[in-house]
Amino acid sequence: MMEEKCGHLKYIELDNYKSYKGKQVIGPFSAFTAVIGPNGSGKSNLMDAISFVLGERTRHLRVTKLSDLIHGSVVGKPVSKTASVTAVYQMPDGTERRFSRFISGNTSEYRIDGTPVKVEEYGTALEKIHIFMKVKNFLIFQGAVESIAMKNARERCQMFEEISRSAEYKEEYDRSKAEMQKLEEEATFNLNKKKNIVAERKEARIEIDEAEKYKKLHSRWMSKRTELQLFKLYYNDVDIKRIREDLQQREEVVEQENAARVKIEEEIREKRRELGKLNRDQSSLEQDIKKCDQKVSKRKPEYIKVSQMLRHVSDKHKESKKALENARQQHSSHRQEMEQLEADYARVQALKEEYELQQNKKSKEQGRSLELEDSQLAEYHRLKQKAAEHTSDISAQLDALRREYDEQKDLFDSLERRKEEIENSLRLKQTELSDNQRRLQRLAEFIENSLKSITELSETEGTIREEVENATRRIDEINAELESVICQLGEAKVERHESSRAIRKQELIENLKRLFPGVQGRLLEMCEPSHKRYQIAITKVLGKHMDSIVCDSEKTAKDCIQYMKDQRIEPETFLPLDFLDVQPVDEKLREISDPPNVHLVIDVINCDPVTAKKALQFACGNALVCDTVEHARCVAYNMGERKKTVSLDGTLFQRSGVISGGASDLKARAKRWDEKQISSLMSRRDALQTELKEQLKRKRKEAELRTLQSQINGLEKRLKYTQKDKDSTNYITLQEREEKILSGNEEEVNNLRANLEEVNERLGMCQTKMQELEISINAEKAKMDTVEDTVLHDFCVSIGVENIREYEDRELRIARERDQKRMEFTNQLQRINNQLEYEKSRDTLDAVKRWEEAVASERQEMERCRKQEKRLKEEMEAEEMKKSNLEFQLGEYQQKSEQMDGELAELSRRLVSRKRELQKLQKDISQIEARLESKRSERHSLLQSAKMEDLQLPLKPGASSMPELESQLSAENGGADLNSEEMMRLYAMEARLPLDYKQLEKPLRMIADDKEVVRKADEMQSEVEHMQNELSRFQAPNLKASAKLGNVEQRLRTTEAEFEETRRKAKKARAQFERIRRLRYAAFNKCFLSIAENIDPLYKALSRNPGAQASLLPTNAEEPYLEELQFQCVAPGKRFQQMDSLSGGEKTIAALALSFAMHQYNPSPFFVLDEIDAALDNTNIGKVASFIREYSRTRAQVIVISLKEEFYSRADSLVGIYPDIENNCLVSRVLTFDLSQYEDTEDQ
Repeated sequence: MMEEKCGHLKYIELDNYKSYKGKQVIGPFSAFTAVIGPNGSGKSNLMDAISFVLGERTRHLRVTKLSDLIHGSVVGKPVSKTASVTAVYQMPDGTERRFSRFISGNTSEYRIDGTPVKVEEYGTALEKIHIFMKVKNFLIFQGAVESIAMKNARERCQMFEEISRSAEYKEEYDRSKAEMQKLEEEATFNLNKKKNIVAERKEARIEIDEAEKYKKLHSRWMSKRTELQLFKLYYNDVDIKRIREDLQQREEVVEQENAARVKIEEEIREKRRELGKLNRDQSSLEQDIKKCDQKVSKRKPEYIKVSQMLRHVSDKHKESKKALENARQQHSSHRQEMEQLEADYARVQALKEEYELQQNKKSKEQGRSLELEDSQLAEYHRLKQKAAEHTSDISAQLDALRREYDEQKDLFDSLERRKEEIENSLRLKQTELSDNQRRLQRLAEFIENSLKSITELSETEGTIREEVENATRRIDEINAELESVICQLGEAKVERHESSRAIRKQELIENLKRLFPGVQGRLLEMCEPSHKRYQIAITKVLGKHMDSIVCDSEKTAKDCIQYMKDQRIEPETFLPLDFLDVQPVDEKLREISDPPNVHLVIDVINCDPVTAKKALQFACGNALVCDTVEHARCVAYNMGERKKTVSLDGTLFQRSGVISGGASDLKARAKRWDEKQISSLMSRRDALQTELKEQLKRKRKEAELRTLQSQINGLEKRLKYTQKDKDSTNYITLQEREEKILSGNEEEVNNLRANLEEVNERLGMCQTKMQELEISINAEKAKMDTVEDTVLHDFCVSIGVENIREYEDRELRIARERDQKRMEFTNQLQRINNQLEYEKSRDTLDAVKRWEEAVASERQEMERCRKQEKRLKEEMEAEEMKKSNLEFQLGEYQQKSEQMDGELAELSRRLVSRKRELQKLQKDISQIEARLESKRSERHSLLQSAKMEDLQLPLKPGASSMPELESQLSAENGGADLNSEEMMRLYAMEARLPLDYKQLEKPLRMIADDKEVVRKADEMQSEVEHMQNELSRFQAPNLKASAKLGNVEQRLRTTEAEFEETRRKAKKARAQFERIRRLRYAAFNKCFLSIAENIDPLYKALSRNPGAQASLLPTNAEEPYLEELQFQCVAPGKRFQQMDSLSGGEKTIAALALSFAMHQYNPSPFFVLDEIDAALDNTNIGKVASFIREYSRTRAQVIVISLKEEFYSRADSLVGIYPDIENNCLVSRVLTFDLSQYEDTEDQ
């Protein structure tokens, strides 16, 4: 079977699809499944269903619209408005995935495992199992085999492009190639243009001497220039005077602000002194609270110890009371048993005496009734002697038997006594067992209570120990982290104070977030430069949007604005994410490598959360950040299309050509990035200090922990000794219980039980022996009686008895009965006396007294513990009350401290506000001074320019001539660079220069508006430039030609720049084209090499002949996809022929070899073939069937539609389709048959 390296198609479920009415499930499909049936039965519809569910378009399914796929639509009677096809695909791990496509009207819906998905997701899911909808690497339609064989070389090349997916690069390949060719043509054009301009430059140099009329306009031009220079100097003086007045006013305001600042600083110092005193008092209260905690901690272990002792003594007292009650009950039972035994003894003694009296009375009543006379008695003895002589042997035997019987009788009596002794011992052991059991019970209860106490204390100790250990560890961690935070704050050297305006802004953000969930925060709070070096540049690019508020929608922004209007809050800028029109990032800008280190501004900003990325992109756009101003200017204006760039020092180059800087202001604004981190560090420091106080409180429980550990150790020691006592008692109890009651194996009980069993056994044996002896004695006695009856017959008649035994038995029986009765009384009295002696030996009264003493002692100990517990509890409650009062006072102090902190913070904010105002004023003064310096420098430049251009500026009457003043200025300058002090002296001398501004026309001196001044200066400059242009039109020597030459050179530079830019673009376009060409070539060549490598072995395998040959050859080795692919086959036993010269079967074999080679390049898990055997004879059918059978077991699942038995008989299973007609409409029916259960007949 096919290796389970990939999944396989298991079922196809059709619902009213084409000729398949209703819901039909086709399958399961084997590794090699053949679909058979007569023509017109619907086999190809099954092929269409597989194509349809795997994404085939409508035009390839032999219908014009999707609704035609519904069953019955071909006859105008659709059975339903919907139809569907589902492919059940079994994954390698055994799970199933259902790929479904539903038709509703003229639309279709894709589903995966019942979930609707987009067609792109559907295609992606199919591609994950190597099924490509566009390439159709999983099926070959009916007749496609012949078409593959008959494709020309160009069509075959296009087919390879589709299979390799290199066609996906064709559009970009053509576009990039056309762009490359276009740019190369433009570069050629610019090169030719450059050559022409070079020729013009040569002509301009030839005309350099053609400027004769230039001198006529030169004088008027110089006059206009002098007037312009004097005009600029006049209004320069006006500006300097105005700036000095402004500077004086600002310096007066600075003095007032300094006085206010000093006053606030004095108030802050006073508040800090008060706060210091308050903090010292607060610290003293905290120390008192700490002392109360220490006292409580000191008393608490004692209290716990006393409480534990009280509970222990109470439990022990309860046990002692129970023991006392048991002892009293045992004593009462003991007394009752003694009284009963004494009564029994008296009763038996009385019965014995009564029996003796009765026997004496009976003896007197019987008298001498059977007494013989002396002659009769002598005769009796004589005859007895005679009988004894006749029975001497029998008598000897009888005596021996009687002696033996007496011995057994004595033994029996001895064993009876031994048995009684053993039973008494057992009773004694049972009593000891009962006592031990009670003692064991008390010990067990004590141990249980002790274990319970130890468990409770251990849990408490474990909790406290864990809390102390965690506190200790956490204190170390907090100290380390706190040290790091304080170090970082120290390095920052910043004490951050917020102005009231900043606080209001922060409160506004918090209120907006609370009222409107869509508000995310200020853009500044959601961004962070990836490195500090970018802070100034990012600050410049973000500009006013640094403080803009980001929200989710336009509605949220409007609600926020309305809320701010209602609350009379100053305006804010909002960035609603759903309203922003954000331009996409130009990816080409990320490819700039020259100059180096050019990045998109948005790429050097970390944004959190990600949702604010859109707002950040809106604020930044496609702005670029560069290392230097030169790099920024080059990227902005010298790389084709203009770009917005910024350097690291904050110089911004706009696309419009505007350049802005402001480094000092930017540095101040960029500090807000550091303030974010400092604010976070200060919050972390406060949180760590608060947590440190809490952890120190927890660590103070170490004393309580040590007390608990001491108590646990004491309990464990007492429990250890009690456990030993219990184990010893329990051992004895178990031992005797098992020996005497439960048949244990210990020595003493075993001996007693063994002795008892031995006695019982010997009693039985003795009794049996006695019975046997009695039988023997009776037998011998009978013999003896016979002899005696014979000898004493006459004597018995004479005394009136039947035989002599009647006389002897009556006297002897009476004597024996009397003796036996007396023996029974004696035994009973002895047994009762023994029991009395044993009971007397048990002193139960002593146990009662001992337990009464224990109960009294424990009662006293309980009373003592209760008093001590009450005392400790009252002391702890007093300390807790004192602590509560102190904490209340501490709370009041803390409130005062917080209030004072607030006042101090307000003063600090006021101070910061004053300082900032002072800084602003100082900044304004610096700016005014800079303006003043600029104006002085401008005046100096104007004078220097006049000197350099030989302009004679008019002076007041009586003043030195201009050349003399110029010599003085030159002497001051000294021809070298001046320091600031020397420059100030130079500026002072220039200020004293007596220029005669009355030489200017009065209207030129009466202009009040600065803009009008600039406009007039520009107008005058335009006149000068106009006159200069007029001069340039004259062929003045060395000037007009020079101007023309400069123009030509400028055009040349422009053309050279255009040429270099076009060449660079052409080079870039060629690189882009080469990249696409390599991608297209790699995709195509990978497919081509794979198929070319596999086609020959596959063709040999299909032909079943190693002499068969097949090859693929490209006509263009460098770009094979542009031209043709030659497919050549040499059939077995034949010479080389063109493809169209091969027979139908040979073409089919060749096409199948190519098809399977293409399938192996990008193998799908299953391969569906429609009537590929149509043109094959029986021999080739067998070859192809065998090959497909092998292919299905090693490569992929194969499903073939076939009409030839020689082919489909080799399949693993068959799907039979037969037609049926319902309502004039074809209905396809399905049968399946498993061939794998039958023996393979391939070799037969």
